[in-house]
Amino acid sequence: MKTISKPSAADLVADELAKECASGNWDERIPGIRRLANRLGVSPPTIAAAMAKLVEAGILEGGGERKAFRVARKPSGKPKTTKPSGTKRLLILAHDDLDRLVDITRRVVEMLRERMTRKGWIVDMQVVDFLHVKHMQRSWDKIIDVDPNTSVIAIYGRDPLAAWAAKRKIRILFLGGSTGPHPVSMVAVSSSTMAADALAKLTALGHTRIVIPLCDRTAAFKEGMRQVTQRAIEDAGGVYVKNYNNPESDYLTPDVTWRILDSVFAKQTPTALVLLDWKELITVHCYISQQGMKVPDDVSLVLLNEPMEADWFHPKLARFRFPVRRLVGEMAKWLEGDKTTVSHVSLAADYVDGLSIQAPPKSASKS
Repeated sequence: MKTISKPSAADLVADELAKECASGNWDERIPGIRRLANRLGVSPPTIAAAMAKLVEAGILEGGGERKAFRVARKPSGKPKTTKPSGTKRLLILAHDDLDRLVDITRRVVEMLRERMTRKGWIVDMQVVDFLHVKHMQRSWDKIIDVDPNTSVIAIYGRDPLAAWAAKRKIRILFLGGSTGPHPVSMVAVSSSTMAADALAKLTALGHTRIVIPLCDRTAAFKEGMRQVTQRAIEDAGGVYVKNYNNPESDYLTPDVTWRILDSVFAKQTPTALVLLDWKELITVHCYISQQGMKVPDDVSLVLLNEPMEADWFHPKLARFRFPVRRLVGEMAKWLEGDKTTVSHVSLAADYVDGLSIQAPPKSASKS
């Protein structure tokens, strides 16, 4: 009689992880070892051993950036979804993995996924590089997993993706971004409205040397922000200079932001900066500190966003709170509504007062 072998903890964990990979709950990169260990109530070494088993079985791929594990790609490069005929399906398209998107976006996606799953929808997510392309890509026909029962929501959509979806008659909605002239629905929070509110508060305090960098944004977005900035500064009696008040770049990286600040501060030290991105804010704050300046004594700061890390900022950061539940509600309404309807919904964010703004220093009025 043969001895019956008992499965090890790593075997049991590997089975659970394999089920998650097959379910599509993990789009590509899976959670980290410590996070999984806490979730499953086992030690990190047990998780690591289970992952090694899945790599050997061809379910996971090891290595890559930060030694992350990824769900193994299918030969076709297109995720396969098994579902009953006629089942409603939502495909969320993003330009990067969910855990690398900004906090607000992650919260919206996770809440939407939970809501639609409860309603019986199959919800998948796929990473496709559409953010910086200039024209629609033929490869999207093969790699984007859509069928007649699939509705698509694209995070920060772009004109080429809108053109592709319109041409292929794919039902798609953009969560932010730009649809161009194409008949594509969009739900977004109005950045220009937030900027106008922030500028009104700053100019009321006496600021006119205000800088709003415009990095990695669409042409339409930048034009709208320039108009808002120019109107506010000129109404306050200041002189608007495009390259000073709205410096721009096609990319958003620490080096790019630093070079922009070098250029701006060399012309004339700004008394306030309004920033679109939390990462940008970190670089700006480091730059200001290196110059021996303080917030808000020398430079006021406003963030047109509210990441979860904002509470760690000192002094309390002036920022905007996004209507997360309303965003999710509008997207759910679109998913369950008339498939022929194309609509653009723009929501307002609430200003959260902070201690990172005050009147410009007296020395600024003399220079």
